[in-house]
Amino acid sequence: MKPDDRGNQDESLRKVLQEWRSDAPLPPHFREAVWHRIERGQAPASLSLWTLARHWIGGLLPRPALAVAYMATLIAIGGAAGWTQARQETTRVRDELGDRYVRVLNPYQAPRR
Repeated sequence: MKPDDRGNQDESLRKVLQEWRSDAPLPPHFREAVWHRIERGQAPASLSLWTLARHWIGGLLPRPALAVAYMATLIAIGGAAGWTQARQETTRVRDELGDRYVRVLNPYQAPRR
């Protein structure tokens, strides 16, 4: 497209748009519906945390395969961390309950450490 043709096209488009008229009737309450849609579009939408997270992940990871790999990695890391913490807590509780059991049987026996 040549630069000088663009100016001619804009001028011809402007003339066509000025001459264009439509006699089709508008639907009832058309103007109110348009203003309602404009107001709804301009109103700040209250976004939930889930919506914000979904948009962030969607923008960060536009490819589905990469997103699935990323989420699988995060789930595996979270599962491993949770399993390790639960194992440590179970060991601590088991030792504490063992000490309590020994104290119940013989209150004068010192707990083993």
